Amino acid sequence: MIFIGLLFCIIAIIITILKLKIILTGEVVEGKIVGYVRGAKGTYGMVGYNYRILLEYNDEIYYVTSMDGLTTSNGVVPNKNLGRYYKVYFNPGSPDKRVALKGVHKTEWLAFFLFLAGVLIIVIDLASIIQNN
Repeated sequence: MIFIGLLFCIIAIIITILKLKIILTGEVVEGKIVGYVRGAKGTYGMVGYNYRILLEYNDEIYYVTSMDGLTTSNGVVPNKNLGRYYKVYFNPGSPDKRVALKGVHKTEWLAFFLFLAGVLIIVIDLASIIQNN
């Protein structure tokens, strides 16, 4: 179980580093949510979608995918935040990579709770090992 806890912690740290890299290297540009890209499909009928964002930077139009997104049940066409304008962190040096929505902190909370779960698993497992010895 310690391995699973460490895996959770490592995944949370990677998510946080990716988000910070996007924020630190990106420029704030206004973009409009124009659609969704299916990011993941779960086994119990849940589907995760990333936002597809249209933005204009230096008189060029870019369609980029956000790191943030939403989760719905399978078969439901998402329309939440469709057409809404957001400020995004956009790196013009790598326009094909992901962007981060400014002011949306779902990814940070996900990483925090994943890290917390990993630490809790490690602590509980170490406590049971110490108690058995």
